[in-house]
Amino acid sequence: MITGYNTDVRHGNRVFHVQTEDKGLSNPKIETLIYVGGEILDNFRSGYDDLIAGGAVPETLIQDRMNDQHKTVIRDIKNGKYDTTPQDAELSEAQMFPDRSLDQAILEFLQQEGDVDTVELVLDEPMKPTFGATFRFKIRARLCISQNPVQGADVTVRLVSSLKKATVLLTGRTDPEGVFSGEVALPLSQPGHCAIVVSCASESGSDEFRALIAA
Repeated sequence: MITGYNTDVRHGNRVFHVQTEDKGLSNPKIETLIYVGGEILDNFRSGYDDLIAGGAVPETLIQDRMNDQHKTVIRDIKNGKYDTTPQDAELSEAQMFPDRSLDQAILEFLQQEGDVDTVELVLDEPMKPTFGATFRFKIRARLCISQNPVQGADVTVRLVSSLKKATVLLTGRTDPEGVFSGEVALPLSQPGHCAIVVSCASESGSDEFRALIAA
C-alpha cells in the first residue's frame, strides 16, 4: 500500500480536510475523502485495474494517479463546488479567490483548459519519510506540455502537522536540468498526523508532493 496524501484546504470560512489513499493491489482503488468538522462531506473512488492488468506496475504510476485525484478534489473545493451561493457580491468574490491572486486563479483555469505549459514535479521514486531517519529525495521540475526542464525554481521542504505549526526543513533551487535533491534528518516523533511537503514554485506555476511520515 502506497503512502497517501492529507491536505487542509481553507476556503471561505471553512477548513476542508482532504485525504487520499491507495486501497492496495488486492483492492486496486484510490479513495479520496473530504472532511469538514470531523464529518465526511463527500468521497470519491477510482480504480486502477488498467495499470495492473499487465502485471507488476511501478508505484510511481499509482502515486501519480493518486496525486492527480487529490489535486482535482482540492481544485473543486477552491472553485466553490461545496459553497452555498452567497447573496452578497463581495462575499461571492472573496470565496471565488480566497487565498490566491487573480493571476494565479487565471493560470489554474487556463491550465485546466490545457492552454498553459505550467510546471509539474516528477519523483524518481516514491517518498517514504520515517520518523528518526534521514529523508532523502530527488525531484524534477518540468513543464507539463513541452516537458522542458525548469531551471531556478524555488523548492521548499516542510514538515506539517495537524497539531503544530509547519516547519521549514530545507530550501533551494533546481539546477539547469530542473533537478533538486537533498536530505533532512527527521525528528524521532511529533504529535498529530505529520507529513513531508516538497513544493516547487516558479514563474510557470507551482506544484507539490506530500507524504505521511511513518512511525
